[in-house]
Amino acid sequence: MPGPPEAGYGQIVIRFLARVLIVGLAGVAAAFGLYQVSVQPGAALVHAVFQKNQQVHPPSGFTATEATVTETRVPIQAPGAPAAAIDVYRPRASATAPRPVILWVHGGGFLASNAAQFGDWGVLLAHQGYVVALLDYSLAPQTHYPAPVRQANAALAWLSQHARQFGGGPARMAVGGDSAGAQIASQLAAVESNPQLAAAMRLTPGLPPARLRAVVLYCGLYDMSTVGGTGFPALRTYLWAYTGTRNWLAYPQIGQLSTTRQATSAYPPTYLTVGDRDPFRTQAAELAGVLRARGVPVTTLFWHGQGLGHEYQFDFRYRQAGTSFQQTLAFLDQRLRGTGADG
Repeated sequence: MPGPPEAGYGQIVIRFLARVLIVGLAGVAAAFGLYQVSVQPGAALVHAVFQKNQQVHPPSGFTATEATVTETRVPIQAPGAPAAAIDVYRPRASATAPRPVILWVHGGGFLASNAAQFGDWGVLLAHQGYVVALLDYSLAPQTHYPAPVRQANAALAWLSQHARQFGGGPARMAVGGDSAGAQIASQLAAVESNPQLAAAMRLTPGLPPARLRAVVLYCGLYDMSTVGGTGFPALRTYLWAYTGTRNWLAYPQIGQLSTTRQATSAYPPTYLTVGDRDPFRTQAAELAGVLRARGVPVTTLFWHGQGLGHEYQFDFRYRQAGTSFQQTLAFLDQRLRGTGADG
């Protein structure tokens, strides 16, 4: 005897939901399987997250369109790498002496963000009397290592040759970066000061010896042999995308990315800061220790018990970001405007 209509309808619903569940699980399994052989799904997800988030939260009352600063975009041709660009920010007012020049390399896990998203940072530094060049480098996984380092080196060379047209002094130069950009900037400084690394990368340093006077590094990764132990979210995706190798520790040139290995006693004076809740805090401490052991002047701002996460330096809603900014300026002022810093 047939059951009531309600029972038949319930069975239909159960079968439908079971099919939906099976299809959903199959989709998840397929996506997981695809991630095991391709970095594209993870890279696309991370890229989307970075593009949605504001990278710099400037101080209250700040506007990026202030008439006191001018912005110019300059194309950069880098041998052995795709074309790049720099966005140059400089004070409109004239100066009696050449202004110091800073090349900044933005973060974004090697695969996201761009110079425009850090425009407020360029304006903030330009307001302090600096010529600031924000590097727009090629992103992974479409472009792999060492393209960004080559582009940064070419940008330094271009700035050295053309700094004066922006009111800058080619002998008053610094490089800086945040997160993945700090890794690139730290390696760039090693290229400029370590002839063996430059030769291994088949690069001619973009600056003459001793012209790179300072390095500013925010919350970066500097030792590829230990960074995996930091537990930084999506680290595997970042380094897989950047090196083009799923097992990035087996990448033949992975040692070139470890500034702890490549920095020599000729490495420029360095400023390092990181949040106390940033997984990369141990990376900053490692690099500071290595540089000091090699006689390199190092200034650090390491926090304790403050709850500061990754990239705290750009969020001026926290007073600690203001402290970091003021200490960065003091460090740059000492290294770029001190005695002997000719133009």
